[in-house]
Amino acid sequence: PFQKKTIPSDKKYDVCIVGAGLSGAVIAERYASILDKTSLVMDLRTHIGGNCYDFREPHSGIMMNLYGAHLFHTSLDRVYKYITKWQDSTPWKRYDHTVVGWLKNKLLPIPVNINTVNGLFDSHIQTSAEMDEWLKSVQIPCEGGECKNAEEMAVSRVGKDLFDTVFKTYTKKQWDKEPKELDALVTARIPVRNDFDPRYFADKYQLLPSKGYTAWFAQVLKHRNIDVVLGIDYFDVVKSLEGRCGKTIFTGPIDGYFANSGLGKLEYRSINFEADIIQNKGFFQTHSVVNYPGPEVD
Repeated sequence: PFQKKTIPSDKKYDVCIVGAGLSGAVIAERYASILDKTSLVMDLRTHIGGNCYDFREPHSGIMMNLYGAHLFHTSLDRVYKYITKWQDSTPWKRYDHTVVGWLKNKLLPIPVNINTVNGLFDSHIQTSAEMDEWLKSVQIPCEGGECKNAEEMAVSRVGKDLFDTVFKTYTKKQWDKEPKELDALVTARIPVRNDFDPRYFADKYQLLPSKGYTAWFAQVLKHRNIDVVLGIDYFDVVKSLEGRCGKTIFTGPIDGYFANSGLGKLEYRSINFEADIIQNKGFFQTHSVVNYPGPEVD
């Protein structure tokens, strides 16, 4: 139902929304369901769902995310209540994501927890109090209490040895900058657990849509007040929409919106995805995600 590539020429809309991803779809649905307002949702891509878009890989039948895995997690009851509005047709199921990293020839939990520290440093921490004491013993406070860059911030939180082993090279690979070149806020959010919890997130609700994100988005956008047009560049049609949109909400890349104003592109970092299909080999690895923070892997 979302294959339209042209905007109906005879219609006006209460709101025109650029982007059929999470923000755009939810905004359109709220306008339609709560306010009984009409929406036009446009997207440059030829599919709904934005970066959450997934599909059945034709050879294996496995549900794949085209733009990398998206793991839904929240502690907000109202958010959980919203996403499960369509539970009868597109149910969500509990999924607790766990990640390990290849660290000093061992697979150890990431985010760092007690087992990570014990595995790396041959320690014998057993309680949260002991973990807190260990962290305090290795932390190097920033001079004057103010961290000047991402490396200083990380070392102030996890100490130099843990930083060098887990975070230093990984940060360089992720940002293509040395930690000393990055703002302290980049590593201020490094999660460190003082218990044995191996989960990547600690939120109350952790789920995946059992039929995939694309099927869920289709339900969100399935409303008589919503028109979806795909494969269309908003900037190519913006003039033709003059006087036809009560308001416009842009959910795309912010530097793209201001490109015609002479402002430059923002710095983006992404990942190169390479898909291999390995049949009849059992499990390829122990976890769905294995990180390689060290310099031995590009």
